[in-house]
Amino acid sequence: MPCRGLFPLTTIALMAWSGSVSAEPRPPVAIVEDATANVTAIPPFHLLREGDSLSLASDQGVILSYLQSCQRETIRGGQVAIGRLQSDVTGGAVQRQTISCDPAALDLTPAEASQSAALAFRDPDSAADADPIAREAAFVLASRLPVVIALDLANLTIEDRRNPARTWQVQSTDGIFELAAGDLPLDKGGVYRISGGDRSLVFRIGREATDAPLPLLKRLIRF
Repeated sequence: MPCRGLFPLTTIALMAWSGSVSAEPRPPVAIVEDATANVTAIPPFHLLREGDSLSLASDQGVILSYLQSCQRETIRGGQVAIGRLQSDVTGGAVQRQTISCDPAALDLTPAEASQSAALAFRDPDSAADADPIAREAAFVLASRLPVVIALDLANLTIEDRRNPARTWQVQSTDGIFELAAGDLPLDKGGVYRISGGDRSLVFRIGREATDAPLPLLKRLIRF
């Protein structure tokens, strides 16, 4: 879940946003992780596409997470042009950090994963290797609060693989799903299957995973 108020400002204003209209849908390249309280035009978890632009006043700021490069940008003020791997910021300030995120969770191609220099979260508990249910998982998350991007789906079904009778559904908000049921974090060491449409995916929550705030790229799944 987003953490509003990373930038402690109270002035109410709008952030201008523009995006070109195309007959072909453009895949998202970045997601808004957080914004100052005076940014109201684009909420957290809003997906951005290459060629979109943001206009920030000097007292406005956003945090953007890039899906292919695993770059996390903290931007204050200026004109922001959304690129494929990072933003072009004019008249403002930007700080960049490369996040160790999992290419499998972000569904990156081998070439994209190579560009991102991302590292998968490794669970220090080697006992998981002997656990047949744990071995079903395609990847391990460091966070107990996963967020899923699935633009073509309205609902996802979540199954607890350690207790298959326990399932629940999550509804999309503009292609984004927050998986924690009733705002409760998923279990440490838990294995979960998400399914929707004609596809499914199994992932595991690390035994050392946390429900403390983490960069969005560490808890994001593209499905």
